[in-house]
Amino acid sequence: MEKLYQNYLPLVKSIASQYKKGGVPFEDLVQEGFLGLLEARKRFDPSKKIKFSTYAFYWIKKRVLEAIQKERIQSLNFVELNEEVLENSTIEKEYENEKLDISLNKNFSSLEQKVFKLHFQEEKSLSQIAKELGIRREKVRQIKYLLLKKIKLTKN
Repeated sequence: MEKLYQNYLPLVKSIASQYKKGGVPFEDLVQEGFLGLLEARKRFDPSKKIKFSTYAFYWIKKRVLEAIQKERIQSLNFVELNEEVLENSTIEKEYENEKLDISLNKNFSSLEQKVFKLHFQEEKSLSQIAKELGIRREKVRQIKYLLLKKIKLTKN
């Protein structure tokens, strides 16, 4: 194992260095690369007449790219969760303090009224609302953002 590590360290570092800007620390990429190398060693079939380094290249790169993809998904989920928590706390304060009956406000379109009712009164998530209304989650988020702006304008 130590010999495998020493022999293929330059290859692993070379592949990992190509993805330094992927949002994952270089050391983690190298570690993932070595996990790919171990997978290549486990799956390698010498009778296929292919060099081990060529075969290992695929598995090293695969693990590095999977690590970057996993980090991006986790980062996006964190950002969305954070954004939703912040928006919810803001509107809840506004709603509790003012006891506004927004759904009757004539300045809101019927779609805005539906989003308000489903999100703030029925406490459904943006994804649930999107599914129920047959629109994208991002569109629901944008409508919610506009509602917040309108509430602030009517409050002032």
